[in-house]
Formats: sequence, structure tokens, C-alpha cells
Amino acid sequence: MSDLNLFRYYQRLAPLGIGSEIKTTLQEVSDLLFTSPRHARSLLSQIQDQGWLSWQPKAGRNQRSLLLLNVDSTALKESLALERIKSGKYEKALTILDEDELAFGRLLKSTSGASVQEGRLNIQLTYKRVFERIVPHQLQRSSERFLLRQIYCCLVSSDSHGVIKPELAHHWRYNAENYEWTFYLRPGLTFHNGMAIDADTVVSLFAKLSSLDYYQKELSHVANISAPTPLKVVFTLNQPDLGFAGLISGVKYGIQPVSQVNGSHHNLVVGSGPFTVLEHSEHRLKLQAFDGYYSCRVLTDFVTIWIVDDEKMENPSLAAKPHQKQLERTNDELSRSMCGHFMSAEDEQGSVEPQTQHTRIEDGCLFALFNHHAKHSLSDAQRRYIAELIQPKCLIEVMHEQKIVFGSIPAYNLLPTWQPVLRPFGKEIKLPKIVTIAGYNYTALLRCARAIAHCLERVGCKVEIVMYSYRELNDKARNGTLEETMVVTNINLDDNRHASAFYNFYSNSVLHHTLGAENAAWLNSRLEALRGDTPLKDYLDALDPVSATLVSEYWIAPMFHHTQTLRFQGVLEDVALTNWGWPDIRAVWSAD
Repeated sequence: MSDLNLFRYYQRLAPLGIGSEIKTTLQEVSDLLFTSPRHARSLLSQIQDQGWLSWQPKAGRNQRSLLLLNVDSTALKESLALERIKSGKYEKALTILDEDELAFGRLLKSTSGASVQEGRLNIQLTYKRVFERIVPHQLQRSSERFLLRQIYCCLVSSDSHGVIKPELAHHWRYNAENYEWTFYLRPGLTFHNGMAIDADTVVSLFAKLSSLDYYQKELSHVANISAPTPLKVVFTLNQPDLGFAGLISGVKYGIQPVSQVNGSHHNLVVGSGPFTVLEHSEHRLKLQAFDGYYSCRVLTDFVTIWIVDDEKMENPSLAAKPHQKQLERTNDELSRSMCGHFMSAEDEQGSVEPQTQHTRIEDGCLFALFNHHAKHSLSDAQRRYIAELIQPKCLIEVMHEQKIVFGSIPAYNLLPTWQPVLRPFGKEIKLPKIVTIAGYNYTALLRCARAIAHCLERVGCKVEIVMYSYRELNDKARNGTLEETMVVTNINLDDNRHASAFYNFYSNSVLHHTLGAENAAWLNSRLEALRGDTPLKDYLDALDPVSATLVSEYWIAPMFHHTQTLRFQGVLEDVALTNWGWPDIRAVWSAD
């Protein structure tokens, strides 16, 4: 009999009590098991073989035998479910747990990592929220941007030093006289659905992208896109751009069928990258290696990312709270960036053994913007004074007082590699009676907003905090309705660091809105000039003084650079931590 069926019988004995000897008869046991004495004797023997109980029968009529139940039924249930999870039988595990998703989530976290099942390498991770539809042509948060890199390829990529690398295009050149970028495609390329990728495919896609608001500013200097041959794509610009290849190495330029941009809302998207999407639901995202990937086929066969809500596991009463404007939640209720063996940005559980973790400072920053389009905007003197009140050391003091563990270092510029900006702070000055702070629903930003509020309340300000969704915050900036006094937000560079840094300035709608028309025009002119005469590999050096100006003019107040941690716990070998805080799942392998 299977262990699951034996467990069903064992559950019927559980009310007798665990860990103490019970004097009973075979007939009484058979009554509890709803079976015959003969079958009950067989069941007791089989269950005893499992080690769940001890049965010492006594010979003779009306002799009472000794029964000892060794295992709590709840613990046994989870143990059986755990065995199913380890073997990839997730639905059966959930059935064993009586559809208890919280218990299921706890077990999933405990088994995160890599395993070999039926000769195939599987990676299982857990994550705290449902993923948005994973398509390049929509504004996406950091984790979705990581997944875009797994599902789509670009024409080219650019590495951390700003060097262009081949992807779907194996060669490229720039004609500085005609402002032409030409890309030569590999032969035999296909999408995940088998449809061919050729030059006409790329032309049609970019023509469509150029018509979308999300791309219009970045592609406004593209005068024409043509396909002279099936494997040759030519972008003709109307002004110089030495770093155009860096632009189209970004995740938003992943190559996808143009029909996918035209309005389909299905989550089973079609891409061109190393992994295909097998399933994308509110419960999990499942990826499979794409055998037709242009490069070497990845080592991982399957990746399953389960959606596990840490808040509900730790506080079941929180179920079904709205995600917008949750200003009354305590810090304890705020979930971490990632769950299971893989964690990013913050470590709230203290230190671990040095050999079990890799840690890095993110290529990014948490910062506050002073909104020039605020309903009641601040004067220059007020911005200077607030910049003093909310400098990183002051925010750290508040967080220490409130016992908030925050994996970060103080920021004095927008990237940790840029020169610190040391600026004189303003004198004490009367501030508005009410200061409003906006941000998007990200744990670290809410903590920063609360710390800022604490600092301002000390000098008599009443502070109101509103946390929007990520898209809502950007939409309000684009349509000019973002009116809060300050905005807390962040940047985090993608793997194409140089181009990513540039377009975090050039295409950041929240930044440009808060700067006001005159300052935004200055920023645009500086960036346009930079793009026209600066090679991609020099972007970061050229952007440093631009960022320094934003800080020194008190338009931006840098706060923190996150510390990102990837935990292994002996599960994975030689796996890097990506800029997005996720493990490089393409490189996971097993010697088994």
C-alpha cells in the first residue's frame, strides 16, 4: 500500500494522542480505521514498518495491546508533501496538504534550488508577487526585466564595459558620414513558435515600436529602417549616435513577433531567447530551455518560479488586502525582495556563513526628487534645508531607532562608482505645513519615505505618504498629474550598464517631470550632445558630471545603494548574481 494511503489510515488514529502508550484492543483499532480486524492488523504492521507507530499485540481474548503513535500527523503530512515536491509532483503535494497554499509555500521555499529529475536539470525558486505579462514593449520592474533577458534576445548585447557583443546579429558597422547603423543577422533564426526571424521581421517590429509612446523619444532620430537583403537591417538616423547599438541592446528591444505587440494579452508569450514560457499563471512561472537558441543551448532544462506570499505565511490575517496605498502596514509585514534560497537587495535575517553567500553593491540608487510641478513646490532654500534634514546619515539614525534592518550603504551620487557630491546644505528655514511624498509600492522606498517623514515631522511638518503602483507613478508623471512635493524612487542598471545608465536619465518620465520644463530641457540637451559624440564605452564617465549637477542643484537627494545578496546554502555552484538581483540561471549546472 502506498505511503499516502497508509497516512490516511494513520490520520484516523491521531486523535488517540501522540507520544504516549495507549492500551487498546485490535477491535477498537479496527473500529477507528473503519475496517475489519484482519485488515487492521495488516495496516498496523505496514504503518509500523514506516516507523510512524509501535504496535505490541497481546495474545488472548480481551487482552489490551499497546499502541504508541510516534509522529504528529501535521508534521507527517508535510513530510510526505515535501517528498512529492522534491520529485516535481507539485499537484499531488498540494492535495496531500488539503490545498493549504500557505503550508505549500513554506515547503517550496525550503526546497528551492537545483535538482536533477529524470535526467533533467530543474531549478525551483520562489518569489513574493505575481509577475506582469513578460513582454518588452511594456514598462517593467526589475524582476520582469531579468525575465525579459531569459525569454528574448536582442540584435546585439553590450557588456559591463560598454563593449558590443553579437546576439541575433553576428556583425554590425556604423557609417559616421550617413549616420547609418547596419546589422547582419545569423541565418536560420526562429522564434520559440518556429516562425522565422529575418530582416523583414526586424523592420516590421521596429516600425511598430517607433509608433508607441514608450519608444518614441528614444527612436525619434531614426529616419528610416530598411532590409536590403533577408539578413541585413539598416537603421538610418537623422543625427549622429555613436552608441545606438547600446540602445537596442536594452531589454525593451528584445526581438518578438510584431503580432505580439499588436494587442494580444496572452501570458504564454513568444520570444527569441534561451528559455520559452510553458506556463505563466498567478501561481507559478515555468520556463523550458529553447533548443533553437542561436547560441549554446543553456544547461538548465526547466525553471519553475512559484509565487509565495511571505506576508500571508507570517501573518495569515493579511489575506486579501488591497495593494494600493497601504500606509498602515507595519514594517514587519513588508516582504523581502525574493524568497527561498535566492534573496536580493535586503537581508533581514542577519548574517550567514561567508562561504554561503555572494554580496555586491547594486548598480543603482534609492533617491528623493524635489518636484518642480508639485501643487505647492519648494523654494531653492527649502530644498537645501530639506536635503540637509534627509541626508543618508539622518535616515540611518531614524531606521536604527526604529530597529529597521536595511541592507545598504549611504549614497552621495546616483551610482556607487561615481564621485561623491559634497554640497553645502541650507540654513534652517520655515517649511510648508504639509509635505506630500509619492513613491511606488516597493518595500525599500516605503521605508525611506517613512524615515523622511520622521525627519520632517521633527521640525513641525505634517507629512502625507502615497504609494502608487509602478505603472501608475510613471503614468502620472507622463500625463502631468504627479503633484506630490517629493518623490522617492530608484534606478537600477541592467546588464548593458553604459546604455542603461544613459537611458535611465534620457527616458525617465518621473525624473523629467519633477525637474520642471527648463531643467528638463537642459538635461535633454546635455544628453543629446553626449549621444552624438561619445562612444558607448565612455558613457558612464560622461554621465558622472551630469549626475553631479542634478545632485548639487538640489534637484535630487541620493539616499542609499542597496546591498544585494545571493544565497546558495550548498545548492548551486559557481552561479553569479546579476544586476537585477537574480541568479544567472543560464549558467546553473549539475555534475550529477
